[in-house]
Amino acid sequence: MKLPATQSERVPTSQLVRTPYIQILTYPKISLRTARARIAQLRSVGVGELVFQGRTRIGRLGLLGIGTVGVVVRATTAEGSYAVKIRRTDANRPNMREEFRLTTLANRVGVGARAIRQTKDLMLMELLEYSELDDWLGGLRGPGTRATVREMVHLILNQCRKLDIINLDHGQLSNLRKHVIVAQGRPWIIDFESASTHRKPRNVTTALQYLLVGGRIAPKIRRALGLKDTKPLLALLRSYKIDLSDICYAKILEWLGIPAG
Repeated sequence: MKLPATQSERVPTSQLVRTPYIQILTYPKISLRTARARIAQLRSVGVGELVFQGRTRIGRLGLLGIGTVGVVVRATTAEGSYAVKIRRTDANRPNMREEFRLTTLANRVGVGARAIRQTKDLMLMELLEYSELDDWLGGLRGPGTRATVREMVHLILNQCRKLDIINLDHGQLSNLRKHVIVAQGRPWIIDFESASTHRKPRNVTTALQYLLVGGRIAPKIRRALGLKDTKPLLALLRSYKIDLSDICYAKILEWLGIPAG
């Protein structure tokens, strides 16, 4: 069961050295020295305050999200509202440089929330007001549901296909619940902290396995699309995995009843 969103709490950067805010800035281990360095980095990218609001919580404070590399918090600059990812002090990497590079690479083909600026410990990103994919799917009712679900699957797959083409493997699409959101009426693939250009991309195959075969929402999507036997799909995915060709991808879309092009 989801926790309700917390009350919004706006905190200027000058106050972030105080408890409990320092717990977020240097999560999971409090460090005054690290907090001061990160306040300087927040100011360098134009952040004037953090806004603690969201369904994810550390203590009483709401966040947009938390992962193995960082915590994500709403931030305010002179230009407007953004999301800022703050590197965890126990993260398995020394800085945010590579994640910023890979996110920017995905952005170039129209995938992912826009990466804006980066420092050693922070990444400023486009802020998306979103629903989780499960919630979006659960809210669908009535005529047109099949067409709506098919279009959403198509949009997710097209983003995955773009990543495959540029040889960028997301690395975490086996759980789309955490890495695909619905915002502005369309799906967005987010969080490239585990992405790589040094392994064969598996974005299309992994996403479809989740959507139609083994993911928690797979039964709902199969019912919505009127699909019963996924064995033909698995055969198509095996073929696609070998050469990642346009022909194999077109056959997958055809099997799903999605017009190519």
